[in-house]
Amino acid sequence: MMINKITLLINVSLFPFQNLRFVDHCEILEVLGYTSGTNTVGKKGREKARKHLHTEIQNEILRKARPKSIDEITLLLQKFYPMLCDDEEAEKNGFRFQSGESSTAPEKKLYLHYFKILEEFGNALISYRDGDVVFKYWKNDINHDKKWRFIDFMEQYSAPHKVHFFHTISRFIPLDLMIILHFVKNGLLDPIQLHEFYQHVNLADAALDDILRRGVAENHIHASAAFNFSILWQAVMNGRIETDYLKKFQPNHLSSDKNVESYILTARLLRFIMTLYLKDQEEGDNQELTSRESFRSSRQHLFDWIKSQFKQEDPDTFYLLMDMLRDRKREFASIERLTQAIDRIRLAFTEVREIEETDFIFEIFPNTRGINTYGENVFLHFALSYKHRIENDPMLKEHFEQFFRTFFWYLSIKNEFYQQVTQPTVLHGLDFFRGYFSRATDGLAKSQDYYKTMLRTLFQNRYLKKVELRISIQDELQKNKQILLNILKSYKEILQKDYHIDKDPQVDFPVIGIVYHLIKKTDNLSKDLWTYDEERDHTLHKSLRFGKLQEQYIKQVQHLQELRSEVPMATNFIIGLDAASLENNTPVQVFAPVFEEARDSRYDALRIVDPQGNILPRQSLFFTFHAGEDFRHLISGLRRIDEVLRYCKLHAGDRIGHGIALGVNISEWVRHNPLVVLPRGEYLDNLLWVWGVYSYAPKIQMETLVYLERTIDRIAVDLFGDFISAGDLRIPVLYDVYERRFKRIIIEAEKLRYEKENSADPQEYERTMKLQDKLYITYHQEKTLRRMEEPIYVMTNEIEQIMMNDMQDYLIRKVAAEGIVIEVNPSSNEAIGEIDSVFGNQLFKLQAAGNPELGNVLVNVNSDDPMVFNTNVSNELVYMYYGMLQQGMGREAALDWIEKLRKAGMDTSFIRGSQSKKQYLHILNMTISALETYGSPR
Repeated sequence: MMINKITLLINVSLFPFQNLRFVDHCEILEVLGYTSGTNTVGKKGREKARKHLHTEIQNEILRKARPKSIDEITLLLQKFYPMLCDDEEAEKNGFRFQSGESSTAPEKKLYLHYFKILEEFGNALISYRDGDVVFKYWKNDINHDKKWRFIDFMEQYSAPHKVHFFHTISRFIPLDLMIILHFVKNGLLDPIQLHEFYQHVNLADAALDDILRRGVAENHIHASAAFNFSILWQAVMNGRIETDYLKKFQPNHLSSDKNVESYILTARLLRFIMTLYLKDQEEGDNQELTSRESFRSSRQHLFDWIKSQFKQEDPDTFYLLMDMLRDRKREFASIERLTQAIDRIRLAFTEVREIEETDFIFEIFPNTRGINTYGENVFLHFALSYKHRIENDPMLKEHFEQFFRTFFWYLSIKNEFYQQVTQPTVLHGLDFFRGYFSRATDGLAKSQDYYKTMLRTLFQNRYLKKVELRISIQDELQKNKQILLNILKSYKEILQKDYHIDKDPQVDFPVIGIVYHLIKKTDNLSKDLWTYDEERDHTLHKSLRFGKLQEQYIKQVQHLQELRSEVPMATNFIIGLDAASLENNTPVQVFAPVFEEARDSRYDALRIVDPQGNILPRQSLFFTFHAGEDFRHLISGLRRIDEVLRYCKLHAGDRIGHGIALGVNISEWVRHNPLVVLPRGEYLDNLLWVWGVYSYAPKIQMETLVYLERTIDRIAVDLFGDFISAGDLRIPVLYDVYERRFKRIIIEAEKLRYEKENSADPQEYERTMKLQDKLYITYHQEKTLRRMEEPIYVMTNEIEQIMMNDMQDYLIRKVAAEGIVIEVNPSSNEAIGEIDSVFGNQLFKLQAAGNPELGNVLVNVNSDDPMVFNTNVSNELVYMYYGMLQQGMGREAALDWIEKLRKAGMDTSFIRGSQSKKQYLHILNMTISALETYGSPR
C-alpha cells in the first residue's frame, strides 16, 4: 500500500530528530568516528557502533511503520543517510571525524544534512499564492533543472500521491519548521512575512480555492479539540496549562519516553536560552563593525554566552545547561531544578512577572508584537535566519554546532510531544484515539481567554461561515447556562476586536451554534432487577443495567430544554443534541427514551419574544448521533445506525456522525477480518436486527434464512438456556424483547415490579410470568449479563458476507429516503475507522462518481477534531477533491462535485435562518443579556 511506503520513508528520513531516542546524536557521531572534541573511534569501533545504530533504528521504525522487510529499511537508510552505512561514503563527503581537523566538523555537517532533507521536502510540498502558503500539488521540477538528493521519488508522484505524502508527514511532525525553512531559503528574512501565517497550508488549487471562498461550514467539531498543536505548544512553553497535566501522560507505542514533565520543562528552558541568545545576536548584527574579523570577534558562541550570563550570577543554571549540552547527558534533570532555572531566567531577563497569556517570544522581541502569528513561528524564523547568516562561514563553526545542537535537542522534544497529541494512521479504533484526544485537549487551562482562543483558532480559516461547536451537557442547569454565556461573550468580543462590528455591523463574519452531546459511558454487570426499590433511588445502580445512566441523560436533557424554555433567546444558539464517545460503551437502546424526551412537543413553541418585544421564530432542536464509527463487527456498526434512525426520533435534516459502516468495502473488510471477536450478547443483537430487517424484505435466500435462524437458536440457548427452555426461545419472542429494550428502563421495571407485588402469589408469579417478561428480566441479571459480555469467535463466512451486503444496501437506501445527513470526517475516519487511507473514505461509496442511485444521500464534510488530526474543514474537502481525481473523475466534474459538497455543508447545518448580520448581532446581544439576568431555579 502507498500509505505504508510513505509512512516508512518519513520515519527513516526523520529518525534523528523525530523523537527523543537519538536526542544527543552520540550513537550517530560514534559511527562517524567522533566521541568528543579530540577522541576518535577506530575502524572496528565504528563498525560495531554502526551495527548497534542500525539495530536501534530498525527497532524504532518497526514500532511506527510496516516495512516489507528489514532490507527495505536498510535501503532507505542508504538513501537518506549514506554516511551511516559506509565508511568510504562518510569519508568522501566529509563526515568522518579527524583529530585536529580544521574543516567543517561532522556535527555541523550532520545538522546541515538534516536541514537539507527538510528543505527538499519543503521544496516538494510548499509554494505561495496570493499571500497564502499553499500546497504544491503539481509535479516537482518538471524540467529537471534541479538535482534532488532525497525526493527524486516525488518526480513520479501525481497530485493525489503528493496529497497522501503531505497528509502523512503532517501527522508525524509539525510542519512549521519545514515552512519557515522554506521562507528563509527563499529570502523571506523579514519577520513581517509571517503576518497572518499560523500553521495552515492551503491545499486547494486556484480553481478549488475560488469555490471554497464562497463559504464552508464546520458541522462536526468538538470544541475542546478545536485548537491546534501550535496553540497547545505555546501554552505548554509558557506554563499556561492545567495543573498536573503533564503528570497524566501515559506514553504510547509511538512516543515512549516516560519523563514527559521533565522533557517539557527542558524544552521551555532551552527555548528561553536560545531566544535570549538570538536576541543578542540580532543586536550584534545591527552594530556597525569595521571589518569581518571584528564582526566575528564581537560574537560569542552559545556556550561562552551561557558562561558569561550565568556562571557568576546563576551557577546552578550554568552547570545544568552545560551538563545537558556540552557533556551530552541524556538524563533529564529533576523537575524542581528545571522549574527553578526557568523562573530565575524569566525574572532576570524579561519583564514578565506572571505566566504569559500569549508567548514570551513577543516580550523578548517586542518589535514583532504587531505581527499576527504564533510566537513559535517568530522563534523559528529568528533561529533559521541565524542559520542562514552563519552556515557558510567556517570561522563560525562552533557557533553553528553549539546553537543547533541545542536547537535539535529542543526540536526532538517538540516532535516527541507532537506524537503524543496528533494521531497518525497506525492503529484504528476509538479506544486508541481517546488517548490522543485526552492528551491533546486536557492541557489548555480553562482561563477567561479559553473560548476566545478556541474561536480565534477556528476563524483562522477565512472560508469558514458557519461553525457548530460540540460541548458536553453538565449535570447542573446553572453550569450549562454559565458555559453558554462565556462562549457567547467571548464570541462577541472577537467580533468587536477582530471584525470591528461596532463600525460595520454588516461585515462578514462566521456564525456559531452549540450542539450539546451526551457522553457514552459503561455500566457494571452486578444487577438484579428484583432488588430495585422505586422509593430508594440509591438502589438504582444495583438493579437495572444502564438504568441510572439513562436517568442521568434524561435529567441532562431536561436541563437543556429548561434553559431553552426559560431563556427563549438561547434557542438561537442551542441548536442540537448529540451522543458521542466510545461507541461500544453504551447501547443505542439506552438513548432512545432520552432523545424521545428531548423531542417532546411540550418543550417547543412556534415563536419567541425578545426583550424589546420583537416576535421571532423559535429554532427547533436538531439531532445527531455518533454511530457506525467504531465497531467490532461490520453488522454491529450498521445495526447501530439503523437503531438510531428507528428509535431515536431522527427526522429529515437530522444527522448521523461518521457512519463509516455505510461506506466500508465489504469484501475488503472480510478479507482483513476473517475471524472477529465480539461479546455474545452483541452478536445476538446483530442477528436479531438482521432477522427483523429480513422479515420485511420481499425475498431472501433460503440458505441465508436457515443459517440465521440456526445461529440465533444456538446463541439464545447459550445465553438463556438456564432460565428458559430451548423450545420457548422462539425468534419472534427474542425480537420482541430486543425492541422492548429501547423503552425507558425504569418504567418497564416498575411495570414488572407492580405486577409481581399485586399478584396473589409472588413466587408463583415468577414461575408463570409471560415469556417476554422473563427474557426482559434476564437483561438485568448478573448471570446473564456476564454471559452476554463473554467474547466469542465469529467467522465472516460467505453467508455472513451476504448479510453484510444486504444490510448495507438496505441502510443506504433508508438513509437516502428519510433525508438523514451523514457527517463525513475524512482524516478522523481514516485514523479511527475501517478505512485504509483518506482516499478510501465512505463518501466515495455514498456519492460514487457516475452512480445516480446514490446521488440523493445527503452528506456534509467536517474536520471532527482538528487538534488531533491537524486539519480543518477546507482541507478535508480538498482531500475529497483529490480523491475523486485519483478515481478518474475529470477536474471540472470534481470541482462541480466539491461545490455540491460545500453547499450541502452550509445547507445541512443546524444553524438556520436567513437574517441579516445586523439582525444576528441584535439576537446575540439580546441572548447575552437574557443569560446574564437569568437565575436558574433552586
